[in-house]
Amino acid sequence: MDTPRTFSADTEAALWQQVAADMAQEPDLLEYTANLQQNGHTIQLDIDIDMGGGFEGGYETTTFTAVVPRPVALRFALHEQDWIHELGKLLGLTDVELGYPELDAAYIITTNDKEALRALFSDPAIQQTLLKYQEMRLTLAPSHHEDDSELYLTFLKEQAILEPEQLQEIYHLLYTLLQQLAPTSVAAVPLSNLQA
Repeated sequence: MDTPRTFSADTEAALWQQVAADMAQEPDLLEYTANLQQNGHTIQLDIDIDMGGGFEGGYETTTFTAVVPRPVALRFALHEQDWIHELGKLLGLTDVELGYPELDAAYIITTNDKEALRALFSDPAIQQTLLKYQEMRLTLAPSHHEDDSELYLTFLKEQAILEPEQLQEIYHLLYTLLQQLAPTSVAAVPLSNLQA
């Protein structure tokens, strides 16, 4: 795997000018990885497209991942509401409601602190972005479900998003959440290879 590209800027607009220009130079965006650094936070963008072949089906994903500096007690997972998850709720899967009717209807939401998550998602702009990209998974959890591992904020969509404007909207969502979760400016945390 190639070394990820790294882009750094003081403003989101300047950062995404760099990313958009770089993406425009790529003839085939089958794999694209970039570390996006802004004001002490690093968010890694991964786009992966496998066309499949023969009898194998292909897949595509867009993932944004950021290390969240400790200590943060909040943990959560949001994923799309579908018939499989509805069945899971009938069989006992715990789903909390945050009191935001559209979000509650769109997602299965699990958390260890309902009120903290409600406050985190209180901005209408955050809610609008979550609703725009519904078929996804957004988590704040340790890697590999270990209590002592690093904490990651992760957005995963099983679709390759190739438009810089859409990618910037998702980046803005994660960056806004990161600023709330880790409001103090910290040194940029480089992400190691997150492939397990």
